[in-house]
Amino acid sequence: MDAQGSLTASLGYQQPDQIEETISTLLGKIIQDVPLTPGEGILRHAEGVDLLPANIELSGLEVTLVNTMSRETMLREYLKTVRNQYDVILLDCCPSLGM
Repeated sequence: MDAQGSLTASLGYQQPDQIEETISTLLGKIIQDVPLTPGEGILRHAEGVDLLPANIELSGLEVTLVNTMSRETMLREYLKTVRNQYDVILLDCCPSLGM
């Protein structure tokens, strides 16, 4: 996933570091076994596109995930809770081999 938040910025959220709920905060809650509400953190954009925003905090979370059990399935588990609401889910990935 893109810690630069390029997709977040391109949809008009020019200051992604000021967004309270991001993919980083949601994954952090999953790590801590905090229950999530389906759709939590998803922003509804005027163009009819929903967005789970990203910001630079995602880089720090990558360090935490190194020692986390089942880290490979965390995002999948969250997406299972919302996938029936969407025809297509796109993941904005950075051009590297990292998270």
